[in-house]
Amino acid sequence: MLKRSTLAVTMLCAVTLAGCASSPEAQPAKTTTVSGKSDKPQRIQSAIADCMKQKGFRYVAWVPQPKPETDTEKAVSGDYEVMKRVRSKQGFNVFYPVADPASFKKQAAYSRDDDPNSPIRDSLSKAQLVSYSKVLDSCNVKALKDVTGKVVKSMDDEYEQYEKAYKAASDRELNGDPKLIELAATMGDCVKGKGYRVDSVSPTSMADRGWREFSAQMNAIAKKQGQAEEDADENTVYQPKLPQAAANQYLAKEIKAALDDLECGKDFYPAFYPRAGRIGDRLDSEFGRWKL
Repeated sequence: MLKRSTLAVTMLCAVTLAGCASSPEAQPAKTTTVSGKSDKPQRIQSAIADCMKQKGFRYVAWVPQPKPETDTEKAVSGDYEVMKRVRSKQGFNVFYPVADPASFKKQAAYSRDDDPNSPIRDSLSKAQLVSYSKVLDSCNVKALKDVTGKVVKSMDDEYEQYEKAYKAASDRELNGDPKLIELAATMGDCVKGKGYRVDSVSPTSMADRGWREFSAQMNAIAKKQGQAEEDADENTVYQPKLPQAAANQYLAKEIKAALDDLECGKDFYPAFYPRAGRIGDRLDSEFGRWKL
């Protein structure tokens, strides 16, 4: 099961793998400020470690080191040629993890094995892990308030507050921008002309239209297999078990759709993605997250 964290990640996942399997609790985001790299993630991690120690638990303060920039990350700029290279292999990044899980994992920001806290959690009994998780959540809450001033009830609440803030900013700065509205409408006409369904031509809807279309297909397959919850929200994607040949067929169809979408949006994406990214950067700094 993949949990999409925020509309920002949904849109980034349309061209990259960044954060596609992120959970709101485990993977905060790197930020930058006008003076350089923010130290909020490091300060939050140190505060969590101190809090956990006081509660009798071991926790290693850890912020993943950034990896060399790849095409999937460069594509966030909306560059047509880079996006074309990425989409020619990955489509909208829905069936790609199922068809080629090894390549997908290589592009992740970090793996579970990179986290020094994984062996700590693995050494705990079920009962101990429950207690550990509860204390970790409370320490996250305390650290977030101490470092950023953000008041949240839990890390689930932090996730919901971030989602709400991102949606509000996107509606105001993206869906309310006349130029983006015009470009999105033009793209929508083109996509419909190629035979694809378009429910809304708002800028944010056009940016993640393809991902949502194929995610719905994947969830439908997973539900038939009994692997998906009936009441799951739209940002949760369940990966079904597919034979390699079937997974390849789904991915091939997705790649064609992603390239058609890109051709229609070659003027839209360079205008949209940088602005969407700036919203995410601003909120990441506000919430003390690090980028995946």
